[in-house]
Amino acid sequence: MSRGPIAAVVMQLSLRYVKMSLVYLVVGGTLLLASFTRLVAFGLSGFYFMQLYGFVGMMIFGLSYLFVPSFAHTFLHSLKLAKLQFWIMNFGIIGLTVSFSGLFPYTENLKPLTVGSLSLLVLALYLHAYNLWSTMRAWKGSPGESLAKEASAKPGGV
Repeated sequence: MSRGPIAAVVMQLSLRYVKMSLVYLVVGGTLLLASFTRLVAFGLSGFYFMQLYGFVGMMIFGLSYLFVPSFAHTFLHSLKLAKLQFWIMNFGIIGLTVSFSGLFPYTENLKPLTVGSLSLLVLALYLHAYNLWSTMRAWKGSPGESLAKEASAKPGGV
């Protein structure tokens, strides 16, 4: 695959993260309203997981997969890893949201779902950090970097 199609696939993946974050934003806001108007008994802890990791996390992850390779003047380390992380993160978010939603009484029977979902979410965080760190390590310098070094080395430079 040439570099043009790879960039297009990364853009598509980034947009998938952003779209999913907007789904979490709207669903979470709707559940919060329904909870406060007593239409649905939905626990605030479940709402917080959905908003923090679903909306904020997915938005940041989607944009970072787009911006970090661009800033590093390189390609994303692993597109497959980013795709895998997308699904792992979604399963973790949904599982934690359900675990803390109050829809089911929290008992020892719910603990495997909670711990499993949290483990998936943490795994997704590690995969994201690894993928971006590996992408940044590939950075060889930007075209303007040598100019910036020259300017800062001169007396009275930056």
